[in-house]
Parts: sequence; C-alpha cells; structure tokens
Amino acid sequence: MKLKSLPEDFEVEELSDFPLDGGPFAVYLLTKRSLGTPEAITAISSRWNFPRRVIGYGGLKDKHAVTRQWVTIHRGPRRDFREESLSLTYQGQANRPFGPQDITANRFQIVMRNLTDEAAQKVIAARNSLAEFGVPNFYDDQRFGSLGESGEFIGRPWCLGDYERALWLAIAEPNSHDRPNDRDEKEIIRRLWGDWVACKATLRKSSSRSIITYLVDHPERFRDAFALLRQDLRSLWLAAYQSDLWNRCLAARLGQSIPASRTFPVQLAT
Repeated sequence: MKLKSLPEDFEVEELSDFPLDGGPFAVYLLTKRSLGTPEAITAISSRWNFPRRVIGYGGLKDKHAVTRQWVTIHRGPRRDFREESLSLTYQGQANRPFGPQDITANRFQIVMRNLTDEAAQKVIAARNSLAEFGVPNFYDDQRFGSLGESGEFIGRPWCLGDYERALWLAIAEPNSHDRPNDRDEKEIIRRLWGDWVACKATLRKSSSRSIITYLVDHPERFRDAFALLRQDLRSLWLAAYQSDLWNRCLAARLGQSIPASRTFPVQLAT
C-alpha cells in the first residue's frame, strides 16, 4: 500500500463555525498544495506586505497534501489572491482573529494506492467498525522535523523552564535538515556559547545573530531571548513535543488494553 503518492491523495479540510459578524479582521479560506502552513503564511505576508503577527490561523496543515484552512488578517484586503501553490478566497469580516479554539474538526480524504485485492477487501470489511470506534492515530515524521541530533525536543526544557537549554536546542544544535549556511552558523554558536561578544562579532547578519546581540546586553535573560524567536516556529516546537507525549500516552494505553499477541512494533520517527 502507498499513501501520499500525489498531493491530491491526502486532502484536509478545516471545519469551523467561525462567525462572520463584521469587524476589522478579513477572513479567508486558504487552499494550498505541497506547501506547509508556515511557508504559506510567509508567502501571504510577503505578497501583501503584512507583518506575520497580524495573520491569524488555527492549525498547521500537512505539507505533502492539498489542504484548506481558515485565515484572518487584521485590516486585510477584501479580495482574493492566487499563486502557484496557494490561494486565498475572501469570505467576509470578523471582530477577532481566527485561532486554534475555533477549529471544530478536520475532515480527511485519503487515497490508498497499490492495495492487493485481499487488503482492499479487509479495508471494506472494517469500514463500519472504523466509523463507529475510530482508529488509534500516532504522529510520525511530519511532526518531528525540528528534532536535532540529541533527540531532545525543544519544547521539553521550554516547558520545564530551562530557557537556556531550549534556546541552545533552537539555534545551536545540528539538525539533519540544516542548509550549509545554517550548519556553519550553528557551529559558531556552539563553539562560542556564552562568549556573546565574540559570537556576535563572528556571525553574519541573521535572526540568530539578533538574538546573540540581545544576549550581549542581557547575558542571563534566556527567557526573553527565547521569546525573540518567531512565534510560528515556537508553535511548531511545542506541537512536536505535544505529539511525542501523545504517542507515548497512546502506546501505553494500547499496551494496557490490547493483548500482546495482537500488537506489533512500528518504528516511529522519534
């Protein structure tokens, strides 16, 4: 069986009863293809020249998919826009920004390819019980791209109040997804961690260098320095840690309720 052979094989629709009751927030339906939500928000911000902080959305939708979700922009234009991988369709006005609490549910449409006849018949036979009872759902690698070489989630020390460790994981730890310039920058930060003056002098202009500049003047204020990181990135890191906790809780629950003879190990990204 193959999943996500094409972006159209995995469709997600965000459901909401968000009230269009007038106000300063323009409401849009964002449709995107093969594009993550943070990248889509960056594209919208660049196209219409709005700071990211005025763009509201409720959740992070899959990149390797076709997805639809709600977006608000404070005093945004009352019109549509389209480009190759995304479109915004104007819906009306609201008196507050859209947020996670406004999501009622997500509707999925999934295409499974290369099923054998036997496997297809099993899926058909199980559809009634699946509709009634659901299926345990683990998070996999789409949530864990921020996990670096240590295997430690940025969200864990953040939740525990260890802001220096959280900041180090965010801007200094190597990650397999790092581009060459990012790898070089992180190596400098690791080597000169704590010597903020030398670190600033060595780094090229970047968002990480701005944080190091703050630490030059406030060398112990790691909580405030961590808060300088982009809000959408912090949301991703927290979601990754929450997803890992969910996986652990679900695995423990299944272990308690299902006989060992009916279980089998599956290697997840974490």
